[in-house]
Amino acid sequence: MKIGIEDFEIDSAHYTQGITEKCSNVHGHTFKIDVEVEGEKNQEKNGMVIDFGTLKNAIEEVLERWDHKFIVPEDRVEEINLEGPFNMELKAIEKNSATTENMAELIAKDIFQKIEMPVKVKLYEGSNSYAVYNYQG
Repeated sequence: MKIGIEDFEIDSAHYTQGITEKCSNVHGHTFKIDVEVEGEKNQEKNGMVIDFGTLKNAIEEVLERWDHKFIVPEDRVEEINLEGPFNMELKAIEKNSATTENMAELIAKDIFQKIEMPVKVKLYEGSNSYAVYNYQG
């Protein structure tokens, strides 16, 4: 059985090597995240695949590590040098680019590690562009 929770949001900055030069500029998005998990109902215990509250807490814990961060490939962290009257918290990722596709994959894996169930993450970059990643473990 599959269950899910929709409409989580994080605000993060990144840059990518996209088609246009615009993508290589540091820029931000409001990312919307929908999460679906798959499992068997525990009929003896409570008839649930997983309690929605437990799932929500796990997702929020993972997303907190992504929210209001500058997402960069970990092999480029040493090259980042921004100064000003602001805070800059980096989220280094083990990928070569901070794309929506890579973010969806890493978020799904992080959620899986918390709940140990197959996870599907649909990550929207803005309102109508998205990546979907299924992680089975």
